[in-house]
Parts: sequence; structure tokens; C-alpha cells
Amino acid sequence: MQRTKDQQKLSWEGMFYSIQRIDLLIISICGAGIYLCLETMKFSFENNLPITNTLKGAAIIFLFSIVVNFMSQFLGYKANEKDYLKFETEIEAGDNISEHQISEIINYDESAECYSNFTIWFNYLSVVLMFAGLILTIVYFLTTF
Repeated sequence: MQRTKDQQKLSWEGMFYSIQRIDLLIISICGAGIYLCLETMKFSFENNLPITNTLKGAAIIFLFSIVVNFMSQFLGYKANEKDYLKFETEIEAGDNISEHQISEIINYDESAECYSNFTIWFNYLSVVLMFAGLILTIVYFLTTF
């Protein structure tokens, strides 16, 4: 029973940690990328230089990376919430688990697994988009200046 309570506590902490992890770095890099793209567009406009689709595409990809990252954070939160509810049900049931409680536990576990899988894919997608934005930005600067 103590192990279950410890796991529940870890799930509770995970709900908040999932919002604060390395994804902040992705948000920071993409935010800086958007700023760089917009400042470069402003410079190009002021100096009558063409604003290429490469630069616009990089800014849009950075934006999508941030959006996908936020979605991944929400999904991570939901995965930890379902995990927490699973452990809550196990603790409430104690040694006398009813069929209804077993069904709830299985349902919470399956939901947590589903949310967790989506979180992983959204995290990967966010990183891929961030790198695509960086590559497009570098390509723009290497071919323009």
C-alpha cells in the first residue's frame, strides 16, 4: 500500500513537472527564431530587399513548434492526471477491490497510456519542427547574405 501511495505522489509531482521540463528550451529557441525572422523581415522591408518564402516558412514552422509543444504539455498533464486517479482508486479500494474499481483502474491506466503516447509523439514533432525552422533560417541567411 505504501508503494502505491509513493507512486501516487510521484504522479502528482509529475503533473507539474511535465509543464516545466526541457520544453521550455524549445519554446525559448522557437520564440527567438520567430523574433529573428520578424526582425529580418522588417530589415528587408526597410531596405527594399525581397522577403522570401524561406524566411516566412521558418517563422511559421517556429510558431507551429510552439503550438505543438503546448499541446504536448496539456497531453502530458492529462496522462499524469489519469495516472494519479488510477492510484487514488487503488488506495481507496485497499485490499477489497470491487469489479467496478478494477474497471476504473483499467480505464484510467489505458487513458494514461494513450495520453502518454500522444505526448511522446507531440514532443518529437515539436523538436522536429524546431530543427526544421532552424535549418530554414540558416538556409535563408546562407543564401541571402
